[in-house]
Amino acid sequence: LIGLVRALRPVFIQDNITINSVAPAATITKLLPKNLAEPIMAVGLPVSTSDHVGLAIAFSAVATEERKVEPYGKDSDEIVTRKGRWNGRSILCLGDTYTEVEQPIADLRGQWFGEKNMKLTRLQQAATDFRGQGTVSNELPN
Repeated sequence: LIGLVRALRPVFIQDNITINSVAPAATITKLLPKNLAEPIMAVGLPVSTSDHVGLAIAFSAVATEERKVEPYGKDSDEIVTRKGRWNGRSILCLGDTYTEVEQPIADLRGQWFGEKNMKLTRLQQAATDFRGQGTVSNELPN
């Protein structure tokens, strides 16, 4: 699901549509009744309520961001500094906490994925980015 959100983030925004996701961990629902969640709760681990997850869904629909998660394909690097509605973000619901996970992953991508891999992936994205905007240098990394 998160991969789908990442893929659709640069496409839907062209029509002023944003896409986000909510990833609930153990949550009391009809699929996970309280009696099945009791072993989790018995050892003091967090369990969410469906109301808590619902609030995350509502928040993701109205939240604003100070900057974009990351550029895609032919997007200019400056697109990251644009403020606006949340787009392409994911909220992890764990017990009574929320954590937005896409920004930290993007911020650290160069460290765990490698700068060269990031550049090559961006070039691959640009080669198939038919949105008709901008250009990305096709200079291959060392």
